[in-house]
This record gives sequence, C-alpha cells and structure tokens, in this order.
Amino acid sequence: MELPSGDTGEAGKVKLLQLVGLARRAGYAVVGTSAVKEALRRTELNVIVLATDASENAIRRVQGTMDDAGVTVVSCATRQELGRAVGRPEAVIVGIRDRGLASRIAGHATEIAK
Repeated sequence: MELPSGDTGEAGKVKLLQLVGLARRAGYAVVGTSAVKEALRRTELNVIVLATDASENAIRRVQGTMDDAGVTVVSCATRQELGRAVGRPEAVIVGIRDRGLASRIAGHATEIAK
C-alpha cells in the first residue's frame, strides 16, 4: 500500500516556493527573462519556474531558448507568489542552477500536478 506524499495542493506549492527562495539566497537562481535566457545559452540551468499568469509575450521571449535547451519547465505559482519567494514584488520566470534543488523543485511540481 502506497501512502500519499502529502505534497499536493497548497502545502506542495509552499514547499516548492521555499526551495526557490533557498536557491535564490544560495546564489543558485537567476530571475527575469534576460538573465534566464543568458543562463540557458550557457547551459547553466536545470529547471525553470514560470509563473502561471505569465503573459504570452513573456513566454514568447524565452520559448525558443527553452526549447533548444531542453530544460524542465514547471508552473504552479503566480507572479506575486514567485516574486515573494525570490524577494521581489513580482517574478515571471526563475531559473535554477543547482541540480539537487532543481530535482526537488521538479518533484514537488509533479506531486502538485497529481
């Protein structure tokens, strides 16, 4: 019998955002379209967190670079929630450099989606 992981819904989102904040404080996160595009070009990123309410224009600006890099993209928080996690009023896109944190963030996003 498999027990539920407990990472669904709001609790999972809170954990994911805490990990994004940890990555930012540790220097393993880049915030904003330009910074993410540059880090993708240098193949530095392991996961991208995209705001659920990101505009089509914002997505379009990084879509080609994301597709070329083959990086996992997760989306489960608004721009305000993502911004609070990284110490800004709003953040549309955050890239995570550290493999361990990226793996945990992607895992929480998968659990939230279930």
